[in-house]
Amino acid sequence: MPVLAQENSLNRAAAIKRALQRAEFQIAADLADSAIARFREYLPAPLAEIHALRALVYFEQNNIARAEEHLALALQLDSNLALDPVFFSPQIQKLLEELRPRVATLGSAPARTVRYVIVADPRLEAAWRSLLLPGWGQRFKGQKTKGRVFSIAAAALAGATVTGHLLRARAEKNYLNAGDNEVKRRYNIFNRYHLLRNNLALALGLVWSVGILDALIIRVEPTSNPIGLASPRDGATGLCLRISF
Repeated sequence: MPVLAQENSLNRAAAIKRALQRAEFQIAADLADSAIARFREYLPAPLAEIHALRALVYFEQNNIARAEEHLALALQLDSNLALDPVFFSPQIQKLLEELRPRVATLGSAPARTVRYVIVADPRLEAAWRSLLLPGWGQRFKGQKTKGRVFSIAAAALAGATVTGHLLRARAEKNYLNAGDNEVKRRYNIFNRYHLLRNNLALALGLVWSVGILDALIIRVEPTSNPIGLASPRDGATGLCLRISF
C-alpha cells in the first residue's frame, strides 16, 4: 500500500468535486472511474468517498440504478459513511440511508457485478506466532518457503548452541582440573568453546528477531491477481475486488 495513498485519494476526491461544481459531469465521471480502476492505490474509506461521488454523477444523470450500485460499494468499504450535506442533496442522502441496512445484511442490496472484499492484515497475528516459533508467522501469512528457512535456520542454530554449551561445559571442567603444565592449553580450549557458544546464541537471537520483524513489517504479496471470482457470504456470486491494507 503506497504511503501517499490517502493523500492521493483526497486530491482525487477534491478534483471530482471541483468538476461537479462546474457541472462538468463527464470529467467528474472520468476522474472517478480512473481512480476506481486503480483501487489498490487507495485506502477503503477515501475510496468509499470516490464511489459516493461517482454515485452523485449518476444521480444527476437520473441513472438511479447505477447510483445505487456505487453507493452500495461505498457502504461496503465504509459502513459508517456519512455524506456532506452541503455537497450531497437530501435525495441522495435518503437513498444512502435506505441502502445502509440492506447492504449491512448483504441479502437485499442492489444487484451488482462487483463487490469489495476487505482482506484483513495478518501481520500482527503472524508476529506473535514468530515470537513463539521462528517461521510460524511466515507460514501463517502463506510464505511457506521463507517460513521453512527461518525454522531450519533457528533449529540448526539452537542445536549448535546446545552442542557448543555442552562442549564449553566439558572444556571448563577439564580446565578446572588441569595441572600446572596444562592450564594454558585447556584455558584456550575452554575460551574457544565459550566464544563459540556465545556467538551461536547471538546468531540464534538475531535470526529469531529478524523472523519477528519480517512477520510484523513485510506485507504479504498476493500470489495471484488480487481481482478474482469469489463467493460472497450471502451466497451470491460476482466479481470481488480484494483489498489488502
